[in-house]
Amino acid sequence: MKEIDHLAYIHAIGVDYEDDQVIAYAQLISFSGLAKVEAGGGRQKSTVTIGKAKGETFNVATDRLYHAIQQGVSWGHIKGIVFTERALKKGLVRDVIDVLDRYNEIRHTIWAFTTKESIEQLFETTPFLDYSPYFSLLANPTDIYEQSSFVQPKRLNQLVAASNEKAVVFPLPSLAVEEKSWTENKKKKPMLKIDGVCFLHRYNKQACMPRNKLDGLRWVTKGTGRTPIYIQPDGKMIGTLVVREPKASISYKVKNGLPVFTVDIQATGSIIELREDISEKQIIAYAAKTVEKEVQSLFELGVKEGVDALQLSNALYRQNVNDWKKYTTNGVVPLTKDTLQRVHVKLSIDTYGKSKK
Repeated sequence: MKEIDHLAYIHAIGVDYEDDQVIAYAQLISFSGLAKVEAGGGRQKSTVTIGKAKGETFNVATDRLYHAIQQGVSWGHIKGIVFTERALKKGLVRDVIDVLDRYNEIRHTIWAFTTKESIEQLFETTPFLDYSPYFSLLANPTDIYEQSSFVQPKRLNQLVAASNEKAVVFPLPSLAVEEKSWTENKKKKPMLKIDGVCFLHRYNKQACMPRNKLDGLRWVTKGTGRTPIYIQPDGKMIGTLVVREPKASISYKVKNGLPVFTVDIQATGSIIELREDISEKQIIAYAAKTVEKEVQSLFELGVKEGVDALQLSNALYRQNVNDWKKYTTNGVVPLTKDTLQRVHVKLSIDTYGKSKK
């Protein structure tokens, strides 16, 4: 058996496409300081090594990573995979997953992302305070999502399951590097962030949308934990309502020979900021209207881009497969401005911060 410190451990892999070549990236990190941190010891400065190789296919490219590496390689500790938008457009997702499926070391629960930025820059971005990349957003995205739920992290097995369903449109989170928000030792500190989503259908890219246009996605995503609504009638900020675990259901009926949908959303929230005296009824009315507008806006953007961002086709498939077969094209309902008939929001407030109602 090999000694564990004589192996190189790949932490994340990246896939790009350029000049008719597949480009494979491998991020290697040192685990030497990780055990000390978990045991309560001091931190060592993180070391990140990045490998890059090209080939006619993803497997050929990864094989060429071995040419200049000095140690045996372990693929069993990979935490994330990143596809560039060029790789999505070329349709490499299915080919890459086919290779990963056949290799026994790689788990299906790794996190999956896309990016429009340089994979090398993403892999070189490490957490602050000398934390190991093992705790970065690339490898551990759930902690921050539980506190601020906007774009839900996705695992590779979820991507595979969704892409094998004709009715499902899969939102793949997009990673970017943020260079303005943080400094460390008086120097700008680049940090990873999720800046949007690329929608895939049957492994193929449909459209990519920035985060600032995806506020409605959090209300129809199962698993949203904690997300804010800013109360600002007439553009003036007067308070914040934090909503927990909203639940959405989608129903349909056939009207004029086409399916039309209703989205019902139920949620409870807490007031954590209130700068003016307004009634609970006014807060609820404004917050419900905000949710309705965000969902409607996401639907309209989906109509424009040809993307079923609200998963209406999947709702139809789950409720009546015969109607789904009758009214869909390639598994997806053709969207028009009239496809979404109504958004109904039922919201309640259970606490006012630390004080109860």
